[in-house]
Amino acid sequence: MTTQENSNSSRHAPAIRIGLLNGLNMTSLGRRDKNIYGTIGSLQELEDLVCEVGAKIGVEVVPYHSNHEGDLVDFIEAQSNIDAYLINPGGLWAFGEPTKLALHQSRKPFVEVHFANIYATGHDSVFTSVATGTVMGFRHFGYLGALIALAAELRAGRLTTEARV
Repeated sequence: MTTQENSNSSRHAPAIRIGLLNGLNMTSLGRRDKNIYGTIGSLQELEDLVCEVGAKIGVEVVPYHSNHEGDLVDFIEAQSNIDAYLINPGGLWAFGEPTKLALHQSRKPFVEVHFANIYATGHDSVFTSVATGTVMGFRHFGYLGALIALAAELRAGRLTTEARV
């Protein structure tokens, strides 16, 4: 296969599909402390940024937000064609057991993302114990790092949709 043929075939390879979940209180982005949450102006701006970067690296990002935990669980359970997830549980970090369980039972890798380092405030997240990885403290840039790392691990075959159980 020539370099050109190889390049063309990789362009037509099925995209990785990553669900981008944002939980409780994430709609207040842009109105929160800029020292903690950075300059991102809104949840829509964040989702657009992650989708744009995803497209550049061959990842289809499927964003979903709800302030209602049951909606997040329903979304996870309905997604048979998602390869992995990024989740900022927002206010669910302390008590989101149903969402954690749905992610765990999906048997799909997921990375927990937080704008701030919640451990620095003395808090623990219920998601961390079953997450493939966790990124904290890098504001909206943490989403981009998590997206790139997750896609690279999936492509390298180190993570599969059956990786976490």
